[in-house]
Amino acid sequence: TVVSLKQKNFQLEQNYQNLRLSSAVQIREFTEKENTLQDQIICLQNEKNEKKALAEQEKMNLQEKLAQTEANIQELKFQQESLIGQKEQLENKLSQSQLTIKLKAKLEKELAQLEQKLINEEQIKEQLTQALQIKEDKINELEQKLIGLDYEHIKKLNNRRKKLNEVEKELREMNSNRNYQELQLASYNANRKKLVFNQVNNFLKAKGDFLALREEAIRKLQNCYTSKERNTIRITRDMVSVEDKISKINVVNRHTKEFQNILIKYNNGLIQLNKKYYSLKNIVQENKDLKISPMIKNILKLDSFSLDRHNIFRFATNSQEGARTQLNSSMMAEDINSLRKNLNELKSELKQEKRIK
Repeated sequence: TVVSLKQKNFQLEQNYQNLRLSSAVQIREFTEKENTLQDQIICLQNEKNEKKALAEQEKMNLQEKLAQTEANIQELKFQQESLIGQKEQLENKLSQSQLTIKLKAKLEKELAQLEQKLINEEQIKEQLTQALQIKEDKINELEQKLIGLDYEHIKKLNNRRKKLNEVEKELREMNSNRNYQELQLASYNANRKKLVFNQVNNFLKAKGDFLALREEAIRKLQNCYTSKERNTIRITRDMVSVEDKISKINVVNRHTKEFQNILIKYNNGLIQLNKKYYSLKNIVQENKDLKISPMIKNILKLDSFSLDRHNIFRFATNSQEGARTQLNSSMMAEDINSLRKNLNELKSELKQEKRIK
């Protein structure tokens, strides 16, 4: 039915709007989450890059210290070798003097100190080597975390894109269904519009037929009036017998009666016009949501349409449905002129109403 189809279309429109709103909210939330995730990942990457850079710097510092320690060790070894050489020379000259003995003791002491320094430097070298290895392990660990973070980032982004694609697919399907429903609704509205215009044409045709009958009625009334007037003149002009005069009076009365019968007969055309009017009014009301309906109501003045304006006896006031048995010529002429004036008004009105086509 019309109501169920309208309700279905309204519900479909509501569902489509709700889905669009929900999808827009989801897309906005996905975008915000993605931006937040992106910011977090960037922060983590920056933090890890900073840590890696710091570790690299510390590694370089350790390498420099290790190189310096290595140089110190080489220097100490060189000094050790020099002192050993001096000691050996002194030992060869041990018997020469007491001064040499003191110098030897001094050299031995310096040699012992030098050996201790060498041991210390070797220990420092070992510690630096261990620290350097720890830094390298930490750098490798940070690099692995960065790789894992990138992988996790890509995985989450792919999941987000997958969800967005699903929402977009649902939107496309909904839009496709909506387009199909719109086509159905457009076809349905076109059929309703066609039905309304058919009723408009039926009403205008009925009105045109009614006016044609009214014009025919006026022509017959005019002929009847002319015949009556002619016979009336003959009665008053010609010298006739009583029988002829009575006969002519009967003819005049017959024309008067015929005049009234014509009015009654042609007033019956109102029934068909009234039927078409109500058919049109009902279908316009049923399809009042169409854009053309208010225009039709306005042009055809459906709300103010009055059948009384088309009633023949509203204008043929001297006849009154055959209540009178005698109508003089002036009364008949007055009714004819009144009907002709009304006919011209209705014709002009019909001409304006036909613009609706």
